[in-house]
Amino acid sequence: MPNIRLVAIDMDDTLLTPDLQVAPAVRIAIEEAQRRGVLVTLATGRMFRAAIPFARQLGIDLPLIVYQGAMVKEAGNDELLYHVPVPPEPAREIIELLKNENLHVNLYIDDHLHMEKIDPEAFGYIGLAKVPVTLTKDHGALLEKGSTTKILAIGDPDHLTTVEEQARQKWGEELYITRSKPYYLEFMNCKAGKGSALAFLADRLQIPREATMAIGDSYNDLDLLEYAGIGVAMGNGVEEAKAVADWVTTTNEDDGVAVALRRWVFGE
Repeated sequence: MPNIRLVAIDMDDTLLTPDLQVAPAVRIAIEEAQRRGVLVTLATGRMFRAAIPFARQLGIDLPLIVYQGAMVKEAGNDELLYHVPVPPEPAREIIELLKNENLHVNLYIDDHLHMEKIDPEAFGYIGLAKVPVTLTKDHGALLEKGSTTKILAIGDPDHLTTVEEQARQKWGEELYITRSKPYYLEFMNCKAGKGSALAFLADRLQIPREATMAIGDSYNDLDLLEYAGIGVAMGNGVEEAKAVADWVTTTNEDDGVAVALRRWVFGE
């Protein structure tokens, strides 16, 4: 049984139930892990401001991995420890491509969400993230004032697959491109990634790779599961996540995070 000292948990479809709650059994297991001296943090594609309420609910005061690993920020005092925004030139080109494809686009600058319009995709995202939105006339002009941590396109999954293929052909070596949900296509700096961010955090905490554990469900968790000493895929996760994981737990509706903690941290 490995001596796990640091656990990084994805949020949507992993930590959270379909109604975006932390199940009582999961909360109790996380609290027990913390009581035993295990460090627990979140590793999510969400904004910091969308993740911090859950961190506080769970008593997490460690740095949080947010924006798919493009940012690591202290939960306790909001100190920014790591940030790799999207380079300006590809950011402008990506926005132009997404607009030409008539896709909804989110920009994230200084942990603020910017949209050009409130459409059904916007309402769906706001319902999930529960963060305020700043309306802007022109994303391109906004980029002249500051860099974006992430670009998110929302649309039909099949349409996004076509756009993703185009994007990978042009920026595949320059950017980190991933899908967190079938209808979310995300663009970050090539130095982003939850796995890279977990490596950064583990090094900062002086915890060896083999003493880390990660739990996730989707394409944006693949590098996270591959980096961790123990990578756990959710039962409701994509097959690609299960393929790279060391172990597959139950679903997010069946307390999968708690089951994984009991198995690998508590040794039950």
